Amino acid sequence: MRLLTSLDELDEVLAECERAAQVSDDELRRVFQTFRMDVSAQLPADPFSAEYAEAQMALYQRIAGRHYTTSNEESNFDLESAVARPFPYTSSCQIAGAYLSSMGFLLRNMHLRPGARVLDTGPGWGNTTLALAQLGFEVTALDIEPRFCELIRRRALQLGVEVEVVNSDFFWIERVADRFDAIVTFECFHHCADHQRLLRAFGPALAPGGHVYFGAEPITADFPVPWGLRTDGESLWAIRRNGWFELGFQPGYFRRVLRRAGLIAQRHTSADVPWISVWDAKVGVSETVQIAASDPRLATLTGIRENGAIRLHNGPAGYALYGPYVPLPEGRYLGRVYFRRDLPPKGSGVIDVCADAARKFFGQMPFDAATLPPEEPCVQIAFALDADQEDVQIRLYCAEGFSGCVERVELVEL
Repeated sequence: MRLLTSLDELDEVLAECERAAQVSDDELRRVFQTFRMDVSAQLPADPFSAEYAEAQMALYQRIAGRHYTTSNEESNFDLESAVARPFPYTSSCQIAGAYLSSMGFLLRNMHLRPGARVLDTGPGWGNTTLALAQLGFEVTALDIEPRFCELIRRRALQLGVEVEVVNSDFFWIERVADRFDAIVTFECFHHCADHQRLLRAFGPALAPGGHVYFGAEPITADFPVPWGLRTDGESLWAIRRNGWFELGFQPGYFRRVLRRAGLIAQRHTSADVPWISVWDAKVGVSETVQIAASDPRLATLTGIRENGAIRLHNGPAGYALYGPYVPLPEGRYLGRVYFRRDLPPKGSGVIDVCADAARKFFGQMPFDAATLPPEEPCVQIAFALDADQEDVQIRLYCAEGFSGCVERVELVEL
């Protein structure tokens, strides 16, 4: 990996990228993996401050060699060719496969009623827009690039589906009176030069119970700062060559900025491709995670899965329940394990909360089933997180002979 320290070095490798692009998209992306830039600098401590945002914009202007305007996000491409073969169909099975896997995972994690109203922000080539329209949803596509808007119109006409297309920037959302059941941002939120303002605009644009879905956004634990410009090879190419804004985020920061905007979120990560994720956000003031016992994120060593529950019947001592390995932000919580009322629990055990493969413990408490309320039997434990955690699990260790039927688990922010 070549570590660049100057713009002259960057221009040299970008010329190599131009040559690679003439060979194939695969070759271009291979070259992207060979360099990054060292932009280490002391940032202001508060990632929500104006000074922090100004430092990131100054870095952008240094790399891009221009001031930022939303017109920088426009793209130049051949419309006729794109109608026939839009991205990701670049003759690369790997590129198309990665893109379609990400889009498929987004769709799998969207939960919408038939005919729901969906706003697709920055859809570019229109792949998510058209998939949602073909599924029968009422879709509005919002994009700043006029050619992308025309491309979406023409592709929709080919497919015989209706799509409302709006040619404007992200902040059209602040002006529109419509309310949406879902707002989708797939591979585009990281282009917004004022992401905090955009997040504040999402909540008022949602219908009651609506969701914001962030798909395939660069929100990663290994990002070096709370938020800022990405300086990997592909991002440097996009910033220097096209003038695009290319942000990355740490998960902890992203949760905090969502909460400041009045949104709470759950992150879903693909079991097949770990770098594929979807963040599902909705309006709310507290974090509540509810997991049914039938969910594969909850596991058991001593019980059996039966009729959507985990049944324990005079079994050996051991972990009757552990999981669901969910991310939680810093805060105070109550963990609860609920049992079915018609099969009241009998016996004793220990409940605890941990993370990082049980290397971090946040609370432990013994329990006796005889003391649980019969109208809604549950074991509960209070715990606190002094920092964001990525894989919190609640565990139920039951003594020999324990009986009961676990129905669900809740993690509730206090």
